[in-house]
Amino acid sequence: MNMLETILSRKSVRHYKQEKIDWGIIADILKFANDLPMLIDGIAVEYKLVSNIETKQGFYGPLSLNAPYYICISSEEKENYLVNAGYLMQQISLYINSKGLGTCFIDTATPGKSLKSTMKYKYVTAIAFGKTSKPLFRNMIEAKRLPESDVVVYKEGVSPDIQKMLTAARYAPSHMNSQPWRFVAYKNRIHIFCKKNAFLKSVLKNSKMIDMGIMLANLLLTAEELWIDVSFTKSVALKQKQFPNHEYFITLNIG
Repeated sequence: MNMLETILSRKSVRHYKQEKIDWGIIADILKFANDLPMLIDGIAVEYKLVSNIETKQGFYGPLSLNAPYYICISSEEKENYLVNAGYLMQQISLYINSKGLGTCFIDTATPGKSLKSTMKYKYVTAIAFGKTSKPLFRNMIEAKRLPESDVVVYKEGVSPDIQKMLTAARYAPSHMNSQPWRFVAYKNRIHIFCKKNAFLKSVLKNSKMIDMGIMLANLLLTAEELWIDVSFTKSVALKQKQFPNHEYFITLNIG
């Protein structure tokens, strides 16, 4: 299974076996995480592995999961640190899937005070993971995602590869399945927007920025697999323009 197939078919797993994972696999996951390059240079992060088997050190609040392991990320609070964290954690989630383990982003649950106190920086988000008897993958049509017409506006005809990149972006997981991203696509660039509404602003203000980072991971991993050169810029004109339902996020330049 290649990266695009993994992105489109993976599913969030919410039921786990309370079983240990071989330490060699855990060490491999941590090494992969620590070797990941930042999306945004100059932001320090720390990963923390939490074992929930011997002593319960889990997460509390709505939508908490009783998983045998969690991997948390804490980060310096710099500009776009939430986007950077989401970008890193999605890659870790996909890598854990490649080890035959289930994963799920923790939504609104948070670690307890004692666990938070051991983190070097500000806690951002976490992934629950472990062995499971549930399927790790599904047919992509089973995913509950908005139709392409609700998410992407095509201003020009685009190549099949760009369509694949946009599909990978649309299938990213998001907190409460909010899917805040929107795209305006041209043959050599994609303008990316973030949906705004009262609910997202009040409930998911930070989470939607993590989600945008998760989406960018899917987008860039697919571009890499397809051998497409991409770069980011900010459009001054779009940045200054006011949109009723969306806010301009960034532009992805292709080729």
